[in-house]
This record gives sequence, C-alpha cells and structure tokens, in this order.
Amino acid sequence: MKQLILPTLAATLLLFSACTKQPSPSAKPKINPNLPKVIVNGHIESMSSIAFEWKPIKDPDVKGYYIYRSTLEDKDKKLLRTDQVKSRFSSHYTDIELSPNTTYVYRISAYNADFEESEASTTYRVTTKPVLNSVSFFDSIENLPRMAKLIWRPHDNFGVKGYLLERQTIEKPEWVQIAKIKNRLQAEYIDYDLDDNRVYKYRLRALTYNNIKSTPSDIAKVVTKPLPTEVKGLNATTTEPKSITVSWKASEEKDIAYYNVYRSSKNEGSYDYYMKLKETQFSDKVQKDGQGYFYKITAVDKDGLEGMKQINPAQGNSLIPPTTPTFLDALVQNDSAVLTWKNNDKRTKSYTLIKVTQEGWMSTTSVNITDIKETTYTVKNLKVWHQSLQA
Repeated sequence: MKQLILPTLAATLLLFSACTKQPSPSAKPKINPNLPKVIVNGHIESMSSIAFEWKPIKDPDVKGYYIYRSTLEDKDKKLLRTDQVKSRFSSHYTDIELSPNTTYVYRISAYNADFEESEASTTYRVTTKPVLNSVSFFDSIENLPRMAKLIWRPHDNFGVKGYLLERQTIEKPEWVQIAKIKNRLQAEYIDYDLDDNRVYKYRLRALTYNNIKSTPSDIAKVVTKPLPTEVKGLNATTTEPKSITVSWKASEEKDIAYYNVYRSSKNEGSYDYYMKLKETQFSDKVQKDGQGYFYKITAVDKDGLEGMKQINPAQGNSLIPPTTPTFLDALVQNDSAVLTWKNNDKRTKSYTLIKVTQEGWMSTTSVNITDIKETTYTVKNLKVWHQSLQA
C-alpha cells in the first residue's frame, strides 16, 4: 500500500492559535522545531478501534499531544485534528467507534503551553479488522406446527455477546430482525405463531460487545406443517327411526389423533361443536321422527392442527312417520263392515285399525287391530261404533 507522504505538517494540519483557547481549525498549525517529535512504538487494531503507544516525552515544555486523522475516502486527503491528550505523561491513545475494515491515516504531534506543535510523527496507515463471520453452522427443523426451530453452533469468538435473528418471507423480501439473543452459548431459537404450510427464510448475525454485527449466516429455509386434509366421504342417514348415523372415510394421514364433529339445524350459518371421536362413525340419537341435522367433520392431528370443514355438509334426519292412508269406503252388511283404503307410502308393511265402541252415553272402549297386511278389512259383530284407520 502506498504511504501518504506529507512534506510538512503545515501543509496538512489545521492550526490552533497559541492563546489559552483551542486554535482555530482554519488556521495553519504553529510549528516549534525545538519541541521533541513523537516517536510511535506501534499500534494495534480491532474492528472498531485503533490504539497507539509512543515513547513518553520528558521535556517539561510539552503539555500534551494532538491526534490527527483522515481516511483514504476523504476527498481532500487532509489530516484533521480529531482528539487531544492533555498530559505529557500519557503514552497511549485509543481511537474508538471506527468503521470495520476501513483504512485510517494518523499522525501525532506534541504541543506546549502556547499551543505550538512539534513536527508530526511518522504517518501511519492502519486498517481496522473486518467484521466477524457469522456462526459456522446454522440450520432449521421444519414441518413443525405453526413454528420454526432454528439451531446453530455457538460462535467461538469471545467478543461475541449474542445474536440477531432475521426473517424473510415471499410477501416481504426485505430481511426483518425478529429476535435479539443475548447469550453467545445459546444454540437454538423457536419462532412461534407462524402460518400453516408457509415458507420462511432465516439468517443469523453474531453481535459483538461493541455492537458490531457480523456477516449474515447461511440461509435456513423452513416450511411449516400443513393442516390436515379435508375429511372425505361424509354421509348421514335418513332411514333410521329416531336416529341418524353419520359416517366418513378415515384420513390417510398417519398422525391424525381424532375427529371433531360439528352439527347445525340449518345448512347455512355457524356449526356448533358437538363431539370428539376417534372412530369414523357414530349414531346421533334424536327425540322426534323426521328430525334433521346438518353435519361437518374435521380431522385433528397429534399436534392439535385442525383441518378445514367441508363446504357442503351432510344432511341427515330420523325416519319420518308413514303417510296416513286415504280411507275409501265402509260397506256395512248385517252386523259386519267391509273397510277399504288406499296406501300412500311405499314403506308401509302393515296397518293398525283402531276400533272404538260406544259402551254408553259417557263411555267408550278402544281396541287396536294390528298387523293388517292388505288394504281391506272386515269388521264382524258390528255394533254402534266409531272407527279410525292408522298406518
């Protein structure tokens, strides 16, 4: 690297007047050739600071030291006075809050009570250290329910105090810091409350005690666990008295723990949670004939993730009563009556005839004649009576 050569300190330094106040930066420095020159022993550097050591000056005329600095990026390349060491007995100086991986140019001069300065020391070009690399290993464990687990190997640099975790999504391509991890030896982090079946990307930066961020780690991609698939083959019966059998196909996913049953008396609107089942069928006992319900079933996996409900529910109802037959005729002959009627329900297997006999002005008796297979019946030994027909 080419050294910056300045023929005289006067050409590069700003002047401070010899009064008790600090010299004006716009004036030329006042050089006193009788003052001893600062001899630098050496320097050390870190990512954000540079430290110098010089031989102590015993001359009692010296009151302190001026520090001059510039960077290679400075347009005019002039060294500007940036600091002051106020005791001649000092022999060390540390320049802090510098930028990593940046070259700085320094000179040091001694000054007396009149603010006259010695000739400047040798010019030193010092480059701060580059930022640390991130951790050597960074990975993820995916397919977790609504979370991502990140693991890494702790950084081996004792200057690291913790880590910064950053996240990126397809919708938000910029990297966003989501966590600050305080301990260097910490080796994992779990990101909660994520969306189902979603892609997330993560990277990790080490953070030093001087709050300098390292380079980013390798990117770890995570896909969160999807919800269980929709339950198929949902069916509800309409042929059982005071009961509805609801059934569905078992899920093909291996980690399904149980099924949730939802029921409603209406097709539209909300469905109330009804029960939890490990089986794929149940019998819903109802109170009335012809009472109907709508059903939706969801699958729930071992992690508690619940699949979506069906858009179209299964409709079921208990068996409705047979339709009442239509009475056609009652032909009375002597003490008998021939009754005929019309069947109005294909499900009918038999009929029950209810015979009511008037025993007196205020009393009657009723007899059920059951298991009639035909649509006609002859009532014998007829007296004064009133009849009704029931399928």
